[in-house]
Amino acid sequence: MRLFPNTIINFHAIYDRAWMENVLQLLNNTYKMVHIGDLKEYYYSEKDLDKTCHITFDDGDVSFYRIVFPLLKKYNIPASIFVSPMATVERKNFWFQEISDYDANIMQKIISERGYFNKTVSTMYNLTALLKSLKIEEIWDTIYEYQRITNTPAKPCVNMDKTQLLDLSRSNLVEIGAHTLNHPILKNETDRVSEYEIRESIEYLSHIIDRRIEYFAYPNGISELDFGEREMITLKKCGIKLAFSAVNSPFSKSDMILSIPRSHFFKGCSAYLKTKLILGNKWDLVKRIIKGKNDEESLRRMILDSHIS
Repeated sequence: MRLFPNTIINFHAIYDRAWMENVLQLLNNTYKMVHIGDLKEYYYSEKDLDKTCHITFDDGDVSFYRIVFPLLKKYNIPASIFVSPMATVERKNFWFQEISDYDANIMQKIISERGYFNKTVSTMYNLTALLKSLKIEEIWDTIYEYQRITNTPAKPCVNMDKTQLLDLSRSNLVEIGAHTLNHPILKNETDRVSEYEIRESIEYLSHIIDRRIEYFAYPNGISELDFGEREMITLKKCGIKLAFSAVNSPFSKSDMILSIPRSHFFKGCSAYLKTKLILGNKWDLVKRIIKGKNDEESLRRMILDSHIS
């Protein structure tokens, strides 16, 4: 087993330029950094990759344009970003961006009063796990009710605008892929909503940047909890070549091309990040040992089980 196997690293919003630059230097010194086109050739042809890394960013937070993009140009590192055309054009935040400073107790009370879960479930589990167990319409209904009773205005959009997205599209470093319209947990949705969220995001985004969209990232991205075969069938019909999950594992030829694993970096010093890279999917085992049943995936599965029963 190689010390540093082929890997895809995913990021979200970036607030610390120095940290991001340190991570890019670490990856650049450890791996050969490759374009997503190289991944497509790897999966669809005889192209071989060894000790390589591709980096991706989900959601389209404006910090990518302001902080990450200049660093990618500085180090000539290719990347992919998965965005919602709805957020870009209509300037609407994703639900989790909107509630970043909301009072969790009030949100949980609203969820309980609306009967999405019983009172015990609504107060026992953390807010993020609860919301990720709801349909997107239910999430936004909860947010709108919170805004009404607390007199809280909608936040200004924190995502990139159309001009910034087009600037990225014209570069040779950044590939743009779809990430649904409203960031639902697709597995929670009806067949109609799931297909609409996928298909419309691909077609709308293609229209905006005037390019065919070949890549997709699942919101949240845990296989069989957040997406499944239904979503992969839709993506195949839409002409998507590669789709990315949040399964923490090196990538290999044995992967399903519409469920390619990615590791995630949020924080940490170089030694911490190197340890994550070396451990690969064993990192999840270490994390579960430390957190027990309090990790988000375990909580969501318990909520789902209680809801079914």
